[in-house]
Amino acid sequence: MGDNIFVLAADGWAHITPCGEFPHAGAGVVQVIDRTACDAMAAEFDARKSDANFPGVLVDFDHFSLDTGQSSEAAGWITELESRDTGLWARVRWSDAGLAAVQGGRFRLMSPVFPPPSLCEDLSGGRIRPRALVSVALTNEPNIKGGRPLANRQEASSLVHYCGSALVENRGDGAKKYRWVLGNPPSGEHCGECLARAGKVKTAEEWAAMGPPPCNCHCSLEPVDEATANRWSDLARAASLTVRRTKAAQRKAQERRERSQRSDDGGQKTAAWPDVVSRGGAETQRVETARSAVLRELAERRKRTPPK
Repeated sequence: MGDNIFVLAADGWAHITPCGEFPHAGAGVVQVIDRTACDAMAAEFDARKSDANFPGVLVDFDHFSLDTGQSSEAAGWITELESRDTGLWARVRWSDAGLAAVQGGRFRLMSPVFPPPSLCEDLSGGRIRPRALVSVALTNEPNIKGGRPLANRQEASSLVHYCGSALVENRGDGAKKYRWVLGNPPSGEHCGECLARAGKVKTAEEWAAMGPPPCNCHCSLEPVDEATANRWSDLARAASLTVRRTKAAQRKAQERRERSQRSDDGGQKTAAWPDVVSRGGAETQRVETARSAVLRELAERRKRTPPK
C-alpha cells in the first residue's frame, strides 16, 4: 500500500453533527438536532460573523478548553457554518497542530458544544433544541454519534486536496497535473467559478494559487498523466460551452448598448461600459450583469419614446 495518510474532504466542509435526538447523560436532557436547530445555529453564527473582531468558533482538542486545568490550544477556527438536511456543516481554518492531528489520524471525529439547557429552546419532556454553537472539539469519542469522519485513509500518491485556502499535494512531484472534475452540489447547480474550471488541467501549485471556489459544489481534482491531460469529459465540454455562451451574450449586449449610446449622442464618443465580470466571477455575478444591462437599455428606450 505504501505510505498512507488521512485526507480531509476535497470541498473543505466538515460534518459537525448529524440530525437526530441525542441523550446527554450529564445534563439529563435529550438534545434535538433537526433542521430548525441547524438553521438557527447557522443564523446565529452569521450574526456574530458580521462583527469584524469575531475570530470564528473555536475547535479544540477533546474539549480541553472547557477545563481550566488543560490547554486551550486551538486546533482550528470555524469560518463558515451551513445548515443541511444531513445536519450542521462547517469550514475550518486549521492551525498547524490541528491539521497535523487530523492528517496524522490522531483525531477523526468532531463533537459540538451547545449552550446549557436553560439557554436552549425547551421542547418539554426533557427535550431541548440548541440554537447556537459554543465550540467544537476534535475527538474520537463524541457524545453525538453518526457524524461523518473528518478524514479518510487513502493512498497518498494520488491525492490532492484543499485544506482551508491552500491546495496540498500529499506526496510526489509538485509538477504533477490534475483535472478539475465537477461534483454533485446539494443545490443542483454549480457556481460560475467551478464551471470555468471544469475540465481544465493544472499543476498542484497552479491550483493552489487559485484557491478553492467560493461555494459548496463538491468538485474534486483527479490526477492525470500525459496521455489523458488534454482529454475533456463531455460534462467539462458542456460546462465550458455554457461559460462561453454567457460571455458571448454579454459582449453582444454591450455592443448593442454602445451603438445605442453613440446614436443618442450624435456620434460623440461615450465611455465604455465597465467590464464587471472578473476572470473568476461567479455565475450569479454574470447573470446580474446581463440583467442590469437589459434594465438599463429598457430605461433608455422609454426615455427616447415620446409620451402619447
